[in-house]
Amino acid sequence: MSQESLILHKPGEIEIRQVDRPSIGSNDVLIKVSACGICGTDRHIFHGTYPASLPVSPGHEFAGVIVETGSGVKHAAVGDFITVNPNIWCGHCPSCLQGAPHLCTAMRALGVNLNGGLSSYCVVPEELVYKIAPNVDPLQACLAEPVSCVLHGLDRLQIKAGYRAAVFGGGFIGQLMLQTLRLQGASEVTLIEPQAHKRKVAAELGFQAIDPFAGKSALEELADLDVTVDCAGAGDVLMQCVRATKQGGDILLFAAYPQGRTVSIEPYEIFRKELRVIGSFTYPDTQVRAIRLIEAGAYKLDSILTEIGLEEVEDLLQGKRDEDVIKGVVRMT
Repeated sequence: MSQESLILHKPGEIEIRQVDRPSIGSNDVLIKVSACGICGTDRHIFHGTYPASLPVSPGHEFAGVIVETGSGVKHAAVGDFITVNPNIWCGHCPSCLQGAPHLCTAMRALGVNLNGGLSSYCVVPEELVYKIAPNVDPLQACLAEPVSCVLHGLDRLQIKAGYRAAVFGGGFIGQLMLQTLRLQGASEVTLIEPQAHKRKVAAELGFQAIDPFAGKSALEELADLDVTVDCAGAGDVLMQCVRATKQGGDILLFAAYPQGRTVSIEPYEIFRKELRVIGSFTYPDTQVRAIRLIEAGAYKLDSILTEIGLEEVEDLLQGKRDEDVIKGVVRMT
């Protein structure tokens, strides 16, 4: 039996084709994919700037329905509507043994090293599936993975009620970051973003939004913020975070800069202001909280999501839809 699948053969070369439906192992489940989000990491993989095992069917943000279970599966059942943690940890390296499995040195991921959610069906180990309420729109259910990442980042940032914060970069993750900072009690949250349609979305949700090029004076007035978050991964954003953060404040480096990229920064400012620059990579334990937030309708997503077809993914990865799409999500059929 065959299925439709988007296959990335090598950087820049992608096609939709019919392939054999995958078979499952004893501890796996087979997911009929309902929806899959397109992530910035997918774009890096497409361009060859993020390590992946090719050829592969991309897509690590997905939700769907279990249609088959292996003989050793104990807790998942056919018919369950689920979200997926795409990361497979070895369980034996120092990071895994010391309680940080998301930093596993031998980690593999669905959509990166193994076929992911941009296929009609996907094989997933049972331990990676999380049930979600069946009445949740699949276009939102598949966002449990990026919401989990944002929650982990902000856990590391240790946000406190009443904090003043700024997010640099108004893509989907930046928009999620704005809303999550507010949910966690930040009293003032500002977006710094050059693209007008992204600023407009944030402004309509009640956030102050600054164009860093047209609003230089406003940008320069950003100061003494408790926390800043780099969701842009471009230009001199990290240094802008350094300038805007108060003495003793924290900077969250959340953007996935391309591997090998270097940026200019003034270490003296970090030293003088006693700043903490905090990295954040995927997540170990926040998916249950993410699902609760999605089920509760805590995020305003209608103006951020755009439903697209599988045939439109390549244009999205090439950046051809950047002026009108903040977050593309494929509803699989």
